[in-house]
Amino acid sequence: MDKKLKPPSFKEIVAQLRYDWFGKDVQQTPTVSYVWTADQFGHFGLGFQITFLFSWILAAFFTDLPAWKTAIIAALLNMLLWIVKEVLDIVREKGRQGPLFPFNRRELWWNVATALFFISAGAIVAGAAGLGGIQAIVALLVMLVPAAVLVIWWVRRKMTFQQVGLPFLFRLTNLCSTIEKPGPGKPDPGYRDALIALSEPPVKGAKAPRFPHVLLTGTVGSGKTCLACGIGTEYAFRLGIARYTTLVKLFEAAMERKEDASTDHPPLEEQDGRILWPWRNVDLLIVDDVDALLVEPPLPEPTTPTAAEATAKRPGDQTALRRIVFNQLAIVGIERFRMRRTVWVVSDPSEAEEWRDTIAEALGLPQKDDAALPVIRLLRDEKALARMGKTRA
Repeated sequence: MDKKLKPPSFKEIVAQLRYDWFGKDVQQTPTVSYVWTADQFGHFGLGFQITFLFSWILAAFFTDLPAWKTAIIAALLNMLLWIVKEVLDIVREKGRQGPLFPFNRRELWWNVATALFFISAGAIVAGAAGLGGIQAIVALLVMLVPAAVLVIWWVRRKMTFQQVGLPFLFRLTNLCSTIEKPGPGKPDPGYRDALIALSEPPVKGAKAPRFPHVLLTGTVGSGKTCLACGIGTEYAFRLGIARYTTLVKLFEAAMERKEDASTDHPPLEEQDGRILWPWRNVDLLIVDDVDALLVEPPLPEPTTPTAAEATAKRPGDQTALRRIVFNQLAIVGIERFRMRRTVWVVSDPSEAEEWRDTIAEALGLPQKDDAALPVIRLLRDEKALARMGKTRA
C-alpha cells in the first residue's frame, strides 16, 4: 500500500531554511525556497536602504526639518513609490493573460501584498532609526512576527512546488493556447473547466474532477508541456502532492528505487540534483514525452532507400513501442493511479487516440472512451503570443 505524503511540516520548513541560509549554494542549483527568501531579504533592503537615501536627500534640501520627521517622510515616500510600482506590475500581468484560463488576480495581489510588507518593514525600521537606535530595534522585532508567519506560509508552498520536479514554473493564466473545438453539432466537452478542476487538490466533501485523467497533444509549440507544468504548478501551490516526470525517467526511477517498508514516511527521490516526491506516492502524476522515441521530425521527403524503408516501417514501430510501453507501465504498477489523477503528454497528434487506448488499458480504464481518458488537443494562439511579447519588450 502506498504511504501518504503530506505537505512540509514546521520542522521540515525550519530545516529547509537552515539549509538555504547556511548551505553552500555555489555547490548546487539554488532551491526555489532559497530564491524566495533571498527576494524577501532584497525587498527589506530596498525599503531600508532607499529610505536612508531619501532621508539624505530631504536633509540636504530641508535643513531645518528634524531628523525624525525626515526619516518618517522618507519612509512614506519610499513605500508610496513601491506601491505604485507593484500596482503597475499587476496591470502589466493582466496584459499577459492568455485566452483560455481566468486571470489569477487574487493570488497576484497576495504576492504583491507580501512584497510590499517586506519593503514596508525595511522602510519602517529605517524610519524608526530617525527616532533612535532602540526604537529601530523595537520596530525590527515587531516586524519579525508577521514576517515569520509569511515566511512559513510561502516557504511551505515553495517546498511543495520544488519537490514536484517541474522543469519550470508556469501559471495557467499565461497559456497562449486554445483547445480544439469539437466538430459541428457536437457539444462542448468542458475541457477548460475540467483542467481547472484537475489542477485543484481534493478537498474533503468536494466532488472529484470530471476528468481525473487527461492526455494532452498538439503540434510543436502548441503549449502541451506548458499546460502540463501549469497544472502541476497550480496543484503544488495549493499544497497538493504532485510529481512531474518523463516516460523514460519514470521507468528509470522504477528500476533504481524501491520503497522502504520499514519507515512511516516514504523516502524522497533524488533526480537531477533535486529532492523530489517519490512518484508512486503522489496524488497527481504528470508524464511528459510519452512518445518521444518515435516522434516524427519535420524532415523532407525520404530520398534514400534507407530513409524510405524507415518511413514505411514507422506505423509498425509505433504499434510495437506502444506495446512495450504498456508492458512497462504494467510492471511498474501504474494501475495504482486509476483512482488518482494523471496527465499524459503526447507529441504526435496523429497517434494520440492510439496512445490514449494504451494508457487507459494500463490504468485499468475503458479504452476508446473520452469520458475515462479524454484527448485534449491544443492550438497555438499567435495573437496571444504577440500580445505577451509586447508586455515583455
